[in-house]
Amino acid sequence: MSDWPFLFDFARKHSPGRLALATLVAREGSSYRQPGARMLIGEDGSFCGSLSGGCLEEGIANTARGVLAEGKPRRIVIDTRPHFGCPGKLHIFIEEIAHALPARIEASLRERKGIAIVTGPAGTRIDTQAGADELLEKVVPPPRLVGVGWTPDLDPVLGFAAALGWECHRVLRDERMIVETPVVAGESIRSLAAPDFTAHFRPDPATAILVMTHHLATDLAFLREILPAGYGYVGLLGSRRRRETLLAELGSLGLLEDPSVTDRFHAPVGLDLGGHHPSTIALAIVAEIQAVLAGASAGFLRERIGTIHPQPQPV
Repeated sequence: MSDWPFLFDFARKHSPGRLALATLVAREGSSYRQPGARMLIGEDGSFCGSLSGGCLEEGIANTARGVLAEGKPRRIVIDTRPHFGCPGKLHIFIEEIAHALPARIEASLRERKGIAIVTGPAGTRIDTQAGADELLEKVVPPPRLVGVGWTPDLDPVLGFAAALGWECHRVLRDERMIVETPVVAGESIRSLAAPDFTAHFRPDPATAILVMTHHLATDLAFLREILPAGYGYVGLLGSRRRRETLLAELGSLGLLEDPSVTDRFHAPVGLDLGGHHPSTIALAIVAEIQAVLAGASAGFLRERIGTIHPQPQPV
């Protein structure tokens, strides 16, 4: 996932002041972050984002203040081996940017449209073509989680998702419930009937739907609309028996003839992380959604053969 969704609030809070953008454009050896990682820095040295595990950011912010003072971009190389023990070098490009850049990126992502950004010696621009010495980042909309439910056990799920920068929504059965429902930071709440669901939340591969109504007939009504629609992930809270009961009903309606429908269906929902507290269950659910949408195995990294991250192309 891109850093950009985490940077928009910082850019708004620092408007109309000047902003510097620091971009990790290349790396040598091992590094905590990958090329395309970004930071925004204000004139006062405050910053948002990270280019390392937290050990380099203050120094980068100080350099960015110099860039703002001089009015000239700067490319720096940080050797992480002598001081931090990480066997690598980071190539970082620091420049001043206009507020219009993050605003335009945010507008595109809000419409759930991707956008391409190029960073090179001349600065960062919105473009689909990059030169040999430039970094091309394809920014895609963040994962979107829509929780269908009105009980408190949905709160920690949306809380974890919001902390990850996901777009969060909650669907209730009755408009009268909206004023009584506490809002998790960043989420939207609305009342929708099952037949109206897909028209309001248009399906895309980065959207996850979680059905948690605790009511069998309501689960069935929403799954009839959601399962065949082509969302990237559909999860159902409940037991295997509940899943089989609902699948039998959906199969009798002819909604399961395409095998990809059941491939996207996760019930019982969540990874096996242990624990039975609502917060632990929420963590297991969000972890599974992250793995599915990212196409990851969700296994132990210590058992992975080869590098943890794919090797980036040199810039």
